[in-house]
Amino acid sequence: MASHRHVLPLNIESTLDAVQFFANSANSVRVFEGLADGATTSRDLAERTEASRSTVARILDNGESRGWISSEGSQYELTKEGEIMIAEFRAYLQTVEGIQHLGDAIRWLPEPVHSLDYRYFRTAEIITPKTPTPSKPYDHVAAKIRTTDEVRSLVEVTLPRYVTLICEQVNEQQLDAELVIEADWIETLPAESEQVPLLRARAERDSIWTYDGEIPLNLHLFDDSVAIWLGEDRDGERVVRGLLVAEAPAVLSWAEDLYEDYRTEGELLDPDTVSAK
Repeated sequence: MASHRHVLPLNIESTLDAVQFFANSANSVRVFEGLADGATTSRDLAERTEASRSTVARILDNGESRGWISSEGSQYELTKEGEIMIAEFRAYLQTVEGIQHLGDAIRWLPEPVHSLDYRYFRTAEIITPKTPTPSKPYDHVAAKIRTTDEVRSLVEVTLPRYVTLICEQVNEQQLDAELVIEADWIETLPAESEQVPLLRARAERDSIWTYDGEIPLNLHLFDDSVAIWLGEDRDGERVVRGLLVAEAPAVLSWAEDLYEDYRTEGELLDPDTVSAK
């Protein structure tokens, strides 16, 4: 079996030195962020960063020697290389912040979610089923269903609570709802299940698609957020560990594209086939 190694930079010492310029000094980051707003003076940078004039001068000299800053008279500005360096370091800081914010939840993310940059989860809400409100993640989704104008769900299975609530909201013309679900789940749904007439009614509205294969996550798209179920495998079973709620545009766009991909590959559910046993 071939081994896979992460390729380090050929000149790792020089690369680490460039990273350490920012990583070892919050003032360096603040000065470069100040310069990212446009050309300015060292005096202005000292006032804006609350660093000493000597510290700012040292950072400017160091940055200029690296080719990241240029100066003319008392004015300093970032070179193109300097703009790229601070932008990339800013993104790196945000990624680290996102990972730290996720904490244990990073292990519970469904595999497809790991394709996203973790910086987009810096402001995500993580809702876990802890005492005294173990139903809190489920209650959050139910509350969103009651207050949103639209919900699109991409799930492995359906929960009776949500199926009932969605049908009530749709019947009252308070909600537009779509569902993409694994075909196997529909095919194995018992005829006596309370969900059967409700799912059949939704299928009659051409709002359910079945996907012939495995759906690797469970998510709900609302007007202004996406809720992604978190879980882990225990003894061969998937255990719910909570819910991640994100409003970042990048996460919403990713979720919408993923939902559309599965819906496009799915087939509209024929109402007559819902537990026709």
